[in-house]
Amino acid sequence: MGTAIPLIRELLSTDGYVPRFSRHGLGNILADIFDDEILGRVDSFPHLPRGRTLIILGDFSGHHRGQHFDTYSFLVLDLDCNGDWLGAQRHFRQEIFRSARRMSFKGLNDIQRRNALIPFLRMAFRIEGCLILFAISKAGGSLFGGASDLEEENALLSPWKPAVQERLLRIVHLSAFTLSGLSAPNQDLLWIIDQDDIASNVTQLTQLTEVFARVFSNYASHGLRHVRCGTTASDDGSLYLEDLASIADLTAGALGEICTGFINQSRFPVRGIVAPFPKGMTWKSRLISSWMAYGMTPLRRLTCIIELRTSSRRTRVTMLKWHAIRGEVFVP
Repeated sequence: MGTAIPLIRELLSTDGYVPRFSRHGLGNILADIFDDEILGRVDSFPHLPRGRTLIILGDFSGHHRGQHFDTYSFLVLDLDCNGDWLGAQRHFRQEIFRSARRMSFKGLNDIQRRNALIPFLRMAFRIEGCLILFAISKAGGSLFGGASDLEEENALLSPWKPAVQERLLRIVHLSAFTLSGLSAPNQDLLWIIDQDDIASNVTQLTQLTEVFARVFSNYASHGLRHVRCGTTASDDGSLYLEDLASIADLTAGALGEICTGFINQSRFPVRGIVAPFPKGMTWKSRLISSWMAYGMTPLRRLTCIIELRTSSRRTRVTMLKWHAIRGEVFVP
């Protein structure tokens, strides 16, 4: 099962540093709403004492024809500040889910994973950090406009096929924007991406790290100390990276199905209007959405919808708020 993770709580001094999301790039349309939703609560991450090592794990869904949105899920946490979750994760792997397999959205038809899902999600509530979901409409084309807007970045994308490059740029820019508000100066960053066509070999991982460093330097008002890019193969045998990545996997998969259900039933949520959960969703999407709607926990959960428009360069951004009432889920 692997060995226990030695964890030394090494906190950074961030006196005088005020978290704020960047107005660069995607921050032009996202920063104000993220400042209000995340940074407005000063009693929780990222305003708490910060650790030396920051981890961001990403997972992505919706790339097949049947879905109307691509979904991107990012889990951000300070490793040094999550000893409670790491202890619970060891217990989960040793006593509840005695398997090296991953908890994944697609794999939940397996009875062992299904039985372990609720304990796994309850365990995730112990994480001191932030889970941010983005759903981006497939209609409307590129999120970045003309290729000339990204000339320097495009020159670094040669290791990837053209069909992959838009998705890669979205992942890099969304990661950089997210970290602009959730990272602290001089942290070490471990960026875990689990996507075969994006980080399938050492060459791609090396180039991906360079692309991210270039993009993040434009977004951030502060510097990081060391930046490493890896996959869940970097796990030390305890499967803690696999389990953190699974939280992103489960939520990205559920959000893709839910957004498609809203579109198919012609009642996608808009600002100020409460919409009931789409009918006909799978049990796993209903369960995960209820988990998203659960009250205040150390793990903050936010969902952002970005709607691109074919007839206009204007983009609509909506922050969904999940609410469970008497067993039902509603989205205002």
